Amino acid sequence: MHICILHIGFDNDSLNKRHKTSPERFIDLLKPSLPEAKWTTIHCLEDNLPDDANGFDVYLITGGKYSVFEDLDWQHKLFDFIRQIYKKNIPLLGICYGHQAIAHALGGHVERFDSGWGAGVTTVNVINQPAWLLPMAEKIYLLAMHQDQVTKMPFEAIRFLDSHFCHNSGFYIDDRVLAIQQHPEFTSELCRDLIVRRKERIGKQFKPALQSLDIQHQGEYVGQWMANFINLRGTD
Repeated sequence: MHICILHIGFDNDSLNKRHKTSPERFIDLLKPSLPEAKWTTIHCLEDNLPDDANGFDVYLITGGKYSVFEDLDWQHKLFDFIRQIYKKNIPLLGICYGHQAIAHALGGHVERFDSGWGAGVTTVNVINQPAWLLPMAEKIYLLAMHQDQVTKMPFEAIRFLDSHFCHNSGFYIDDRVLAIQQHPEFTSELCRDLIVRRKERIGKQFKPALQSLDIQHQGEYVGQWMANFINLRGTD
């Protein structure tokens, strides 16, 4: 199985001097459950996307600091590529920005939430239990860092995660798409650094966000869900 990580960011970000890059964190999260997988990273802001999506078995879109409603050339190319992946029935996963990009490209809607940020550890409720959602849980604690959120899912999507801040925290479409707003691949240390970096933007939620980091997050649960989803149609 060959997994392509579509990375929404630059490797020279100053945070990468203190923390692993987003692709490295996703590989760390998923590799224990997908030990035979091969990994390729494409930097969507710097590299050309493949002409043909059939070159990989699975695609994973990372988080990033951008908004899907910004008029950016690389984003328009990414949205077209998402639609190609979907039409070719290749499994596609997205986290945070990736979650929003998939929704946007497939007919959903993303807006900037005008009541602040989702930052720090948040309680996420599991409202649907597809077969791949093992280990089972009614709620989990996940690290978050976002202001934009999906307000309308794609037509065929089924919502399976909800939080008080983000109603559409997670959705899936058959065995083709899995999209989640929160960050299972984050560490508490990385989230803390992002909260501090964005203190002025986060505003009144700054202190509660920092305090929430005392709660143990459960990103490994979602990592297992993602691996289970990938294995539904995994190829050797």
